[in-house]
Amino acid sequence: MIKKLMIMSKQSMNKNITAQIIELAKNLITAHSTADHAEGRADVLAIVKKELLDFPMEEFESGGYHSLLIRNKENETRKFKIILNAHLDVMPGGIEQFEPYEKDGRLYGRGSYDMKATSAAMILLFHYLAKHLPYPIALQITTDEEITGKHGTKYQLEQGVRSDFVITGECGSNLQIVNKAKGILWFKLHTTGTKAHGAYPWKGDNALWKLQKALTELQKLFPVPEKEEWVTTMNLAKIETANNAFNHVPDSATASIDIRFTADDEKDLLKRIKQVLSPDMHMEVFTHESPEDIADDNPFLLSLEKAITETTGTKAKRVSAHAPSDIRHYNTVGCHGVEFGSIGAGQHADEEWVDIKSLEQYFSVLETFLIDSIEI
Repeated sequence: MIKKLMIMSKQSMNKNITAQIIELAKNLITAHSTADHAEGRADVLAIVKKELLDFPMEEFESGGYHSLLIRNKENETRKFKIILNAHLDVMPGGIEQFEPYEKDGRLYGRGSYDMKATSAAMILLFHYLAKHLPYPIALQITTDEEITGKHGTKYQLEQGVRSDFVITGECGSNLQIVNKAKGILWFKLHTTGTKAHGAYPWKGDNALWKLQKALTELQKLFPVPEKEEWVTTMNLAKIETANNAFNHVPDSATASIDIRFTADDEKDLLKRIKQVLSPDMHMEVFTHESPEDIADDNPFLLSLEKAITETTGTKAKRVSAHAPSDIRHYNTVGCHGVEFGSIGAGQHADEEWVDIKSLEQYFSVLETFLIDSIEI
């Protein structure tokens, strides 16, 4: 009966919803909510708080970064059936990029695609629907996803937040479901040697040459694919040395390495890397996080696929992502979810945009999914 009444009210709920999403998205985009701008991050959260004043809300703080957990029920639970996860931090950009505008059916601006417009759709859907749902649901808003999410999503999980299913509106899915994503291994490789005059290299032990040999072996393990392929990849991000002179043999060198690995390579990844390194090298691991994954027959996943097909008239597709989202933090505590966002392009670039029509479709898909989830 509850489900039938909610379906009957969808028409009034959706009245002018696209215009509302665009208006809220523009307000969010104007906030300079970058990692180095605490005031901008506070401004963007203030906009969310104003939109959801009538909901129970908990604010978290870690490392100077604030996040919100908004509930649909008046209780202190941190365990939910569904969590909608959104981040409102963006990459730095020129002042003009924080001045949103519409053109040819698109909304342009920093964070329009990644992921302020999608967040606006989630916020408004939560505003209209959440209190009518008979199960516990939360909206999770963070401001540090672009810098690993450890102070937002991960911190909330450390404080006991849990969910049976999570949807993050991360960009890149384009109304498809990202049900798998690669894991991350970030490490620095340190080598040492012996100083000498550059004219007499045989008297020293060049740390950079030793580092080069190691990098060559690692490149053999993880060659750069010629085209997009679902394989483990390695990016050499930086090479450093304390030596600043032409005529010195450097006695230290460091390489920063970013490896994105598939589930098939996870088990023996570190072992394979260490096997090609000489014993005198030091591997300093900064991040080692497992790939995102969810069972193919997960009932929430199947329900979301059904909602996409019914709402858009197009069969839902599952895709894999080379870069993970905050879903990986949920996986580490036994919770599961997917990435599902609107259509757009240009994240982190000057011409970032989101398709306006897709925002309305996105809202309707999530609306259908949340109503259907009453029966799961």
